[in-house]
Amino acid sequence: MSTLSSPAEASQEMMVHGSLMLGYARACMNLNIVAGRRASQMLEGIELSQWYPLSRWHALEGIVVQSYRNAPPIMLKVGIEMMSLWYHHGPGKNLVKSGLDFLHFQTGGGGFQSVVLGPAATVGEFRLEAFDTKQGCASVYSTTPFNRDMERGVLIGGVLAAGDLDYVDVVAAADTNRLLVEFH
Repeated sequence: MSTLSSPAEASQEMMVHGSLMLGYARACMNLNIVAGRRASQMLEGIELSQWYPLSRWHALEGIVVQSYRNAPPIMLKVGIEMMSLWYHHGPGKNLVKSGLDFLHFQTGGGGFQSVVLGPAATVGEFRLEAFDTKQGCASVYSTTPFNRDMERGVLIGGVLAAGDLDYVDVVAAADTNRLLVEFH
């Protein structure tokens, strides 16, 4: 279970920030996600300001996914809870003022790009493709190595966190790299 202390060490492998690992863990605890002792052991020594290999993230995620027969709704809830924590107990309120601000922040350089490092081919992208406030819809293109159900939850939770929108839903398009966002 390696830890890298600086972003410069992440040149060959994708790394995730400790805040993302701890946010995931906190969301699982708050939702009473039953992942057992193995998940707790995976989180031992995780520090907020350090960087960790993507393989460690996938190992933790695998424990959660394997604990449930129907994991997609669980992963969706984890993503929602992660963003609620980020907004209400982390830096969220200082970074975004509305649900639509979050959508721009998360898909721009401030959100996703602030918690991952590594080669572009491995990190992938998480970008806003289309945005129409009058129709209340957006399209996000994602080629990240993260669970799509969790990503859907991240978008739902983040867009709802500021409390200025009444409704948001995110569905995967037929092209699995697109997430379609509806908001009102």
